[in-house]
Amino acid sequence: MNRKIIIAAIGFVVAVAIGSHFYVEWQMAKFDASLPTPPTEEQQRIEETADDTAGDTAGGHWHGDEWHAEPHVDEALPVQPVTAPAAGVTEETVTTLALPPIPPSELSLELDAIQADLKALRERRGTLSPAEFQKGQDDIMRRQHAWDDKFNKQAEEAAAFIRERAAERQEAVGDR
Repeated sequence: MNRKIIIAAIGFVVAVAIGSHFYVEWQMAKFDASLPTPPTEEQQRIEETADDTAGDTAGGHWHGDEWHAEPHVDEALPVQPVTAPAAGVTEETVTTLALPPIPPSELSLELDAIQADLKALRERRGTLSPAEFQKGQDDIMRRQHAWDDKFNKQAEEAAAFIRERAAERQEAVGDR
């Protein structure tokens, strides 16, 4: 009885191996049939000629077997002429309405540090206890909220500056 089970198990393993072999061969033949055919020698020669001439020409291109020396012109987009600045716009007006220089380095460096710390905390998640991970996450979120407050304050200051400059400009225009 024991021998029959062993022989049946060996026969089953051999049958599975042979079946797997033929299944893999069938799948490989199916995959090979789905591949595109390689280019003929003539197509390869045309492509090589196009590659050789592409560096020698200015703005030309191929359409199949036909060469075009002129670039395509998109007729849907009209060419807009360069015009003079609007009347009354001076260099002083442009500098008056310009935003004050906001040093992005301080906020961006702080945000980068917060994001790096969060990434490092997530990478160490498996080595930390749940309480340690939660404490680290809470600390990073507190820093993130403080950063958000700084960013919003700076944005509000910039908006107030723009409103002030616009009001000054409006008064200057109204005085004329």
